[in-house]
Amino acid sequence: MPEEVDLVTKRRAEILHAALKIISEKGYQDFGIADIAADLGIGHGTFYRYFKNKQDVASAVLEEVIRRITQVVFDIPAVGIDTLEQYRERNALIGNALFNFMEEDPYMAKWISYEALSLPVEVTDGMQAAFELFATYTEAYIKNGVEKGFLRKDIRTLETAKAVNAMLFEAAKHVCRAPEPREDVMKAWSETIIGIMLDGLAASS
Repeated sequence: MPEEVDLVTKRRAEILHAALKIISEKGYQDFGIADIAADLGIGHGTFYRYFKNKQDVASAVLEEVIRRITQVVFDIPAVGIDTLEQYRERNALIGNALFNFMEEDPYMAKWISYEALSLPVEVTDGMQAAFELFATYTEAYIKNGVEKGFLRKDIRTLETAKAVNAMLFEAAKHVCRAPEPREDVMKAWSETIIGIMLDGLAASS
C-alpha cells in the first residue's frame, strides 16, 4: 500500500509540474489536457484519475506555487531584529531567498507575474488570499522596526508591506528573465529595494 500511495503522489506531482510548464509557455486559454498528456506520454484517462478538468489542475498548480513561496518566506523570521543594520541584512536575506527560489524554477516567476492574471476568478482568488497572507508577514516585519525605533512611527504598515512585496515579486521576475550569470542583476535589485525602503522608512537619527 505505501508503494502505491508513493506512485500516486509521484504521478500527481508530474502532472502538476507539466501543467505549470505548459500553462507558463502557452497561457491558460490555449493549453489543453492533450498538451499535458503528450508532455508526459500518458493517456487522457490517466489525467482524469487525478484532476477533473483544466481548471482543476490550474487550481492545484496555484496551490502548489503558493505553498512553496509561503515556505520560502515564512522560513525567515520577521522578529528578532534590533538594529537598522540587522534590518538591512534580513531584507537582503528575504530578497535573495525569493530570487533563488524563482531561479530554481523560472516557471514559477512567469506564473506569478503573468499567467495567474489570465486564470478564472475561481482560481485567482487563492492567489489574492496568498498575497494578503504575505502582507501580514511583511507588516509584522515592518512593525518590529517601528517598535524598535529604527523605522518611522508614522508608517502605514499594511500598505507599506504590500508595496514592499510588490517590489520583491517584480524584482524576482526580472532576475529570472535576465541572462546568466544573474548575480549582478540580483545584487542591483536587492540594493535598489533596500535603498528605497531604508531611505523612505528609516527613523531620523
